[in-house]
Amino acid sequence: MNGNTFRTLEFDSVRALLVSLAGSAPGRARLERLQPATDPATVRDALALTSEAAVLLDAPGRQPYHDLPDLGEILPQARAAGAHLDPQALRQVASFIEGATEIGRRVARASGAPRLSRRASEVRDLGDVAAAIRRAILPTGEVADDASPRLAELRRALARLRVQLHSVMEGYLRGKDAERLLQDRIVTTRNDRYVLLLRADQRGQLPGVIHGASSSGQSLFLEPLPAVELNNDIVALADREQQEVVRILTELTGRIGARAGELEQAVAILAELDAAQARALLARLMRATCPEVTAAPEIELYDARHPLLMPGVCEALAMPERTRGEPVPVTLRLGGSQPVLIVSGPNTGGKTVALKTLGLLALMAQCGLHVPAGPGSRLPVFRRIFADIGDDQSIAANLSTFSAHLAAIGEMTRDLALPALVLLDEVGGGTDPREGGPLGVAIVEHFRKAGAMAVATTHDGLLKAWAQSTPGVSCASFGYDPETYAPTYRLTLGEPGRSLALEMAERLGLPLAVVQDARARLSDSEAQAEVLLRKLDQERARQERERAALEDERRALAEALERQREESREILAQKRRESEAFLKDLRRRGEEAARQAALAVQEAVRRVEASQKAAARAGDQARTEAVAAIRRAQEEILHDPALGQAREAEQPSLPVAVGARARVQSLGIVGEVLSLGAHGEAELAVGGKRMRVPQAELTVVGAPGRVAARASHLTLARPARSDMAAPAELRLIGLRVDEALPLLDKALDDASLSERRELRVVHGFGEGKLRRAVADFLKGHPHVAAWRLGGAGEGGAGATIVELRD
Repeated sequence: MNGNTFRTLEFDSVRALLVSLAGSAPGRARLERLQPATDPATVRDALALTSEAAVLLDAPGRQPYHDLPDLGEILPQARAAGAHLDPQALRQVASFIEGATEIGRRVARASGAPRLSRRASEVRDLGDVAAAIRRAILPTGEVADDASPRLAELRRALARLRVQLHSVMEGYLRGKDAERLLQDRIVTTRNDRYVLLLRADQRGQLPGVIHGASSSGQSLFLEPLPAVELNNDIVALADREQQEVVRILTELTGRIGARAGELEQAVAILAELDAAQARALLARLMRATCPEVTAAPEIELYDARHPLLMPGVCEALAMPERTRGEPVPVTLRLGGSQPVLIVSGPNTGGKTVALKTLGLLALMAQCGLHVPAGPGSRLPVFRRIFADIGDDQSIAANLSTFSAHLAAIGEMTRDLALPALVLLDEVGGGTDPREGGPLGVAIVEHFRKAGAMAVATTHDGLLKAWAQSTPGVSCASFGYDPETYAPTYRLTLGEPGRSLALEMAERLGLPLAVVQDARARLSDSEAQAEVLLRKLDQERARQERERAALEDERRALAEALERQREESREILAQKRRESEAFLKDLRRRGEEAARQAALAVQEAVRRVEASQKAAARAGDQARTEAVAAIRRAQEEILHDPALGQAREAEQPSLPVAVGARARVQSLGIVGEVLSLGAHGEAELAVGGKRMRVPQAELTVVGAPGRVAARASHLTLARPARSDMAAPAELRLIGLRVDEALPLLDKALDDASLSERRELRVVHGFGEGKLRRAVADFLKGHPHVAAWRLGGAGEGGAGATIVELRD
């Protein structure tokens, strides 16, 4: 590759556009050095990275590399020992760290771009450095007061001194002689010291230090004596403040210098990502695709367009003169058994544009850029790309157009290295056609025999004939309208084309007599060839019309078929909608049936639960009535005269025996002993209920059978009352221990008789005496199985929950 090729193919314009799409200075610098690679593996890798970058444009989207500050000059300064960066430079470093970290995280998390994501993940998180800078440097670029405790202390001291100094100065400004002594009632600074504006004619009237005069000489800058010491202190503190600011900046700069290697790595990574994004943006602008890189020297470009003729590209490059609509695409194939292509056709028909398109797209692909061509396009990797296009005559070098062409071709032959692509425009032109034609054939043949791929344009009949008769050489031509001879810019492979010099002359306004005279001067053979070519063109035009008609017919059939398919799809869609409606209705009916069944089940469950609750209420009522009956029996027995006689007849010395009547001392109830246990317990029958008590609690009050009938009679004497059931809670708050424990004992008895499983004793918090007394009382009580302090919602430590024995 050489500079002449880049200039001829206008590659520099494409590269300039690519550079403009980069956001950061390092990214632009990287693209400015972009050169075509000659290693196939390198080219494939570069194209793959551009494809990954195109994926990233969709998600997570275009990244703001333009927001990243340029650290090119800052990092070398930060590495210098003892140096300190200014606050704005430090803030630029913080902005770069924050932006680079965020971009790196977004790209690293993206999918579909493994290599770029992996590269982005290598950006180190230097958030601690950025945070330190943000804490110390304000957005205005000033060092914050709290950047260090020492700085805060110095600035507070300075503020106090300045307040004192202003107070002193204000005293002079408000003095009774201020109008006479002072030029103006303001406080200003001179040589970093606060001064007053004393009238020159009042010199010596105020004691102090003169720091010069105004430009007019009418005012003196006077530092009053009371302000001298304060000014001295302010200047000294200001120096110490500045020293502390420099120390803080030096410390922050040192932190950056210590991480300069990581920052430089981040700069390099972000430059790579930025350059890749720019390549993807260029591909999107050109509607480009990734070409396949072939190992064999074969070229296949489908619907290739010259990028510098595309309106969007021209607008981006500020080339409005070229924005005349989309370029007509061309399809090119050569290589393999036919490495040489000869292109002919009318002037201004598109031959030169086709040459430049091929050469420019080859250069772009070898730079890792996608090319504006259709999918499936294929390009090899060339070591050399030569282009001799246009008029390179040079007056300074004493070269004519023909001589310049020959000089360029001579350089190509000397620098040839395979694989190579040679592009020759109007080869052999610019001289006597009788010599130019054979010379053009010889030049192209030389490159063919050397193994290069070559594309040449020509108007020479000898070169066209040679292309049709030589193995390994193919021909192509650009078409034109046979009626108007206007170019169509469409390339037809496999056919030579006419130059249409006489027809173009007539079309462009040359006098008809001149054109007829020129046509009369053609030799017989040339005239015959011209007639034959004209007939061939007419035949080709007829075939083209027939092909167009067939294409129209095919398109009409395709449209009819598509309409039929659309109707079929609509019918299927209608059937699908009807089926869905039927299924929806069926589903609705099923859901309604299920809902009704669920309601029926809920009603049945509700009835069962109501029955269970009624049965439970009946059981509770029966238990309540039984307890009430026992209590009534106890009351009748306790108040019966016969029972009094029985009590008087108590014989404590009698042993407890089965069938005897015995009183439970702790409960005050009398019952019949049913059985005696092996562990010192006895089972009693009381009012039709059974209970177990320790034998030591029993006192025999009568022989077996003395009062059983009476007790039984008394038990059934009065109807049961449900309101005599024992309460579930006992409140002892406000009672003394000796008052509370008897009530607790009776409540436990009542709860046991009522067959309660739990009793809540509310004793409150206080000093804890009553709570401890209740706990001591519950230990070993015959009705108590366990107890605990109340939980959440139960009164906490202010209540004790007692679990009763069965």
